[in-house]
Amino acid sequence: MDKLALRQGLKKLEAYLTQYEMTSVFLEEGEQAPLDSLVLGLHVSDELSLDVSCNFIDAPDYGSILQYYGQLELDGMMAESPGTLTELNILQMINLLNSVLPVGQLLYMQNDVSPTHVIGLRYTMRTGLDSEGELEKCGDVIEMLMDDYELLCSVLVLVLEGETVQGAMNAVLELMAQE
Repeated sequence: MDKLALRQGLKKLEAYLTQYEMTSVFLEEGEQAPLDSLVLGLHVSDELSLDVSCNFIDAPDYGSILQYYGQLELDGMMAESPGTLTELNILQMINLLNSVLPVGQLLYMQNDVSPTHVIGLRYTMRTGLDSEGELEKCGDVIEMLMDDYELLCSVLVLVLEGETVQGAMNAVLELMAQE
């Protein structure tokens, strides 16, 4: 699929998401963005929000691959709770969460530049965004990513309050089972 068609697909997705009152900004490839991107402002609650970029990645052998990516910076939290939010705890938390997430995956990344510690939330899907059904699927994926982010934050808060990673996971999973 050519770049113009993919760009139009992102613009269709932007228009489709307006019915959900979701904040979004389309960035055309250029100085502001390396790729055409639709940046989504996902709000789980007043305290929880996440910006997720949505763009097509280059995978010529597989068709049009749409990628969703958002990240949570950990540097401030790690500085405030150095004994609680350790790299080992973060890795354990990411592994446990990835084992229960219905869609997407969490990644723990360390960089040489700020932010140095980040949890990334990523999901990819094959689509050209060329039909109403594909747009609906994207809406469902975005809802699931919001649920994933809420789950991550719930476990993270409990860990920061001194709960073990496994204890935090058990508590959150128990609450989810009651709903």
